Amino acid sequence: MFMPNSNIQRRNRVVERHLELAQRLARNLSQRTGLDQDDLFQVAVLGLIKATKAYRSETNVPFEAFARPHVRGAILHYLRDSVAMVRLPRRLEEEAQRLSHTNRPRSSHEQWIQATYRSKTRWQPLPLDLQAGANTGMSMMLNAERRTIVQQALAELQPKERQAVQSVVLEGRSLRNVGSSLGVSAMTIQRRVKSGLKQLESKLSSLYSAG
Repeated sequence: MFMPNSNIQRRNRVVERHLELAQRLARNLSQRTGLDQDDLFQVAVLGLIKATKAYRSETNVPFEAFARPHVRGAILHYLRDSVAMVRLPRRLEEEAQRLSHTNRPRSSHEQWIQATYRSKTRWQPLPLDLQAGANTGMSMMLNAERRTIVQQALAELQPKERQAVQSVVLEGRSLRNVGSSLGVSAMTIQRRVKSGLKQLESKLSSLYSAG
């Protein structure tokens, strides 16, 4: 719909007066997620522009109070679309998928593989349109951002759980190998990985339900 120049100018003035709000929210979420503040600020400004289009002065609600959830929502929506699952080593993914097609009793290690795979698949997946553009520059940027978020969440784990998740899930080492290098049993490493993945899932999910 065509918007008269006077309305556009009025909207732009409102946006300019409230850029500090967008900057503040972008800075806050950047500190929490480790993502680039400038990128989040650009998203916040888009949310601010949308808020100016939806705002009705006759409601007597101050614009900043009205705009805040719009700006924050725009950033969180961007974060949801940007976060991918921690990628398991290919051999574990293939083994988990193979096990899903068999009905025989599972060994404790096979049960762990399936539990790890199910835990991973509960995390937020990439939208199909981003998966299709995996070789684009934008996708490469998003992949880097996703790694930053996961590393931030990993850093908040207890040292033993973090080491277990990094060694087994991210590096693809066996439970026995990791346990041997640390002087503990494979079962102990399995418990640490399970606990670490559960905590990671909770930490990543809490980001989106906050505020």
